[in-house]
Amino acid sequence: MKSTSKFISLLILVFTLFSFIPERADSQYKLILFEGSDWCVNCIRLERNVLTDDTFQGFMSNTEISLERIDFPQRKEQDAATKAYNSEMAEKYNFQGIFPTIILVNVNTGERANLEYIDQSTADFIHQIKIHLPE
Repeated sequence: MKSTSKFISLLILVFTLFSFIPERADSQYKLILFEGSDWCVNCIRLERNVLTDDTFQGFMSNTEISLERIDFPQRKEQDAATKAYNSEMAEKYNFQGIFPTIILVNVNTGERANLEYIDQSTADFIHQIKIHLPE
């Protein structure tokens, strides 16, 4: 009985100590891409040169950054719900009609960083994202 009592006391001590350790602040990010997938030349380049690149996809997976694409096509048909959602997102993020517009959003704090894509390499684009991530 005495050893059980010591064990319970030890467990209480361990749980008490760990309750004062702050939780790890894992930030979650979302990369929001406003694009014209079927007509915007830079959007098509971004897709072909960066977004489909294995290095970029690995980076996004490792950093747990999700990608949300808000598409404004000219030839592709979209249903009314998608168009409404895209308009809502454009208003929410103050989209100015410049394609591509890329915004890195911290979903925990709401902080935003505008990114640029001007035909740079995958490594340069990843570096641009890393600047805004915690070390």
